[in-house]
Amino acid sequence: MSVFEQVLALLKDPSPPSRNRNFSRFAGRRGGRVHRLYRLYHSLAQEAGRLAARPGASARLRRERGALWLELKDPELAYQRRCLLPPELSGYFSDRLTQDQ
Repeated sequence: MSVFEQVLALLKDPSPPSRNRNFSRFAGRRGGRVHRLYRLYHSLAQEAGRLAARPGASARLRRERGALWLELKDPELAYQRRCLLPPELSGYFSDRLTQDQ
């Protein structure tokens, strides 16, 4: 199973993982990378959900030259963020954004 497939499994799990509770699962370089990426993409998903629910703000996926980007904008806060998503997580974010709208 690839690193991003492991991250996707963690994102879909309703109970958040804990590095302390699941120490053996996140031990070593690969486990540490999985945990760091999980935290990053979990945070992005939460932020996208919050922005999608705010009037005037937006969270959307955009394909550009074969790459998938997550674009987050809030004109009220003069905030803009653009993140490249790995292909393994595109379905998760697509589903997540359609649920929040």
